[in-house]
Parts: sequence; structure tokens; C-alpha cells
Amino acid sequence: SILPALPHPNDFPYVIRVTSEVLSSNGSSSMASACGATLALLDAGVPLIAPVAGVSVGLCPGSKQLMLDITGTEDHYGDMDFKVCGTYNGITAMQLDVKRPLSLDVIIDALDIAKEGRRCILNEMERLNGLSHRPSMKSSAPRVEVIKFDPNRKRDLVGPGGAVLRQLEERFDINIDLSQEGTCLIFGPPKSVKKAKSVIMDLVADVEEGGVYEGTVIELKDFGAIIELLRNKEGLLHVSEICPDNSQKHPEGNMGMVREHLKVGDKIEVLCTQIDRVEGSIKLSRKKLLELREKNQYYHKH
Repeated sequence: SILPALPHPNDFPYVIRVTSEVLSSNGSSSMASACGATLALLDAGVPLIAPVAGVSVGLCPGSKQLMLDITGTEDHYGDMDFKVCGTYNGITAMQLDVKRPLSLDVIIDALDIAKEGRRCILNEMERLNGLSHRPSMKSSAPRVEVIKFDPNRKRDLVGPGGAVLRQLEERFDINIDLSQEGTCLIFGPPKSVKKAKSVIMDLVADVEEGGVYEGTVIELKDFGAIIELLRNKEGLLHVSEICPDNSQKHPEGNMGMVREHLKVGDKIEVLCTQIDRVEGSIKLSRKKLLELREKNQYYHKH
């Protein structure tokens, strides 16, 4: 029931294991496990596509009277145990146990009442914790980062006889998994993974439009700053793209504006806005990156 709501492996490349321990019950422990698994995954920081809940529907013996969220006694003596899981908008899984033949009308009515019950449970779950996942995983959780690269660059990362790969794993105390299609998975403690990712990107990644990169300021000009990116690639951060509020002119001109916000050796995050393949020039923006993050934060809060 939870599987259809899990994020795509490209967005969340973790192996997930959920254990549900039911100490006692007088109802559907599997439906309780579905609801509990949703809350546990959200608390762990898993970005579910949608929250999932489940409820069981029963049928009174010898009649068409339906019962919602049946107890153990109602399950034992009733003619049906219909378990239905899903989100606000649809069903993800269901299981039907019957003791006598049922008409299609009974099944349709059971799905309708299960939909109402499922939405009621989801509303209660949302009231308690908001049904939003943690913005980041707990510090005790292992980290995995994904890097996509040109498969032809794999030899740069592996090195002769795997020497480069082994050095990276030993230096940062991480594990690296490579695919033939050009995917690199980095496993390890959060700080080590972050440092290793930066080194690996220098080896295999290319600057792409729309990508966010951490660069180093290597030169200041009156028209902006030269930023060193991956593998000694350089991009231009124009003076108009340094900060959102640049409407007022600096007393010392453009150079004063640049020096006010940057100095040689600074490490800053920038957004690649344009790549001229003919001239090989790269245009960067810190202004647009900050504006995008502010906008995303606004929509997240609202």
C-alpha cells in the first residue's frame, strides 16, 4: 500500500525498511500498520508522493449492512473483511476476504464507505503532524548522494586499476557505487559525503544550465567576478547578478559594489544561467539563486 507513494529512486536513492510491531489489537493491525508506516516515513524524512492510510470494511452476516473499521469480533462473525488503502485521491492497495458470494453493488458501496473512512483518518493524521516530511533526515541517518555524469568520464573516476576510486573511499571513509549508465552513488557520514561529492564532481561532472554549483572567487573586475567551477572551469558573475538589491549605485562604482559583497578566495553558490558552446563562456547568477530559494521557502510556508 505504501509502495506507490514512495519517491522515485533518482530523487531518494535509499533502501527503505519499515517494521511494524503490533502488541495488541481489536481491529485491523495491517491497516494500523499502513497508517503508522506513513507517519514513520515522514518523520524519517522520506518525501512521500502522498500520505497513505487504510481502513477495513465488514459486512453483517446474512445482510447488506456494511460496517467500517471492524473489530476482531465483527471480522470473525461477519461475511466480509475488505481492507482498502490509499491517498486522498485514490486507492493504492486492497485485499478482500469473503465467506459468501457478494454482488457488485456491495463492493461498490464498500469502496465508497472506505473512501470516506480513509479521508477521515488522513484528516486526523494531518491534524496531528501536518503530514509533511522532515526537511532533512536525522543526523544519525546515513547519507547517499547521486551524481550523474557522462559514462565516458568513468575512467577518470576509477583511475588505473581502480586507484583513484580506492583513494577516495579511504580518504573520506565512504563507499562509492558506479553504474555503466553514468550514475555515482556516494554512501557515508553526512560531512564525508559532502566533501567527497565536491571532489568527485571536479573529476567527472560538467557545468550545465540550471545547475547550482559552489565556486571560488578567483578575480574581481569592474564588471563582476570570475568564479572557478568544476575542473578549473571559469564563469562570469556579472555585477548585476551578485545580489537581489542592486538598484542603488555604489559610491565607488561597480568595483565598489563587487568588493562590498565578494573578495578573492570566497566560496559561494551560484546558478548557471547560460552556456555559450561556441565561445565556451559561462554566465552565472547569485541573485537568481537567492530569489528562487526565497520563493520556494515562501511557498513551503504557505
